Amino acid sequence: MKTIDLKKTLKPYYSASAANPAFVDLPAMNALMVDGQGDPNSAAFQEAVGTLYSVAYTLKFALKKDKAVDYPVMALEGLWWADDPASFLNGERDKWRWTVLIVLPDVVTKKDVAASVAAVKAKAKFPRFPEVRFERFAEGRAAQIMHVGPYAAERATIEGLHRFIAESGYRLRDAHHEIYLGDPRRAAPEKLRTIIRQPVAKA
Repeated sequence: MKTIDLKKTLKPYYSASAANPAFVDLPAMNALMVDGQGDPNSAAFQEAVGTLYSVAYTLKFALKKDKAVDYPVMALEGLWWADDPASFLNGERDKWRWTVLIVLPDVVTKKDVAASVAAVKAKAKFPRFPEVRFERFAEGRAAQIMHVGPYAAERATIEGLHRFIAESGYRLRDAHHEIYLGDPRRAAPEKLRTIIRQPVAKA
């Protein structure tokens, strides 16, 4: 059995200080993704996350059985934006667009993902089965910081990160990125840990 320790190899990109933002140069990564629009408290968002995890774990166990490869399922991540950036900043959640994703090891192929998607879809419990896709994405240089506390209180952390980016001679690029290291079903809101990441380009 070959074990791929993603949490160890990707640790520099999945750890951050809550006090000091920092830049990271991110490598290209494979991921399972589901796209959607609207409030993160909506049924559609919950279905997307549930389906994503179902496929991720089905894929993990299939590779362990068929290829003798084991690896941890990584944390849930979210890319967030709006056609009008003001809608995102002002909290108009019905206008938000999002992509939820889970990073995969490079050993996973499109064929592996397609087989796991088909297996989950055949026994899906959700009334709508969101489209799960396999994509390789590369964010390049980004700034990130750890937010500790409820999701609803992220604004001050985000604003501080944006100031750090501007003062360092960069501008915002692409979607706002969050990595959810805590489980809101088990942890108290004030103890949740979320990496806030923002891809950047030279100003």
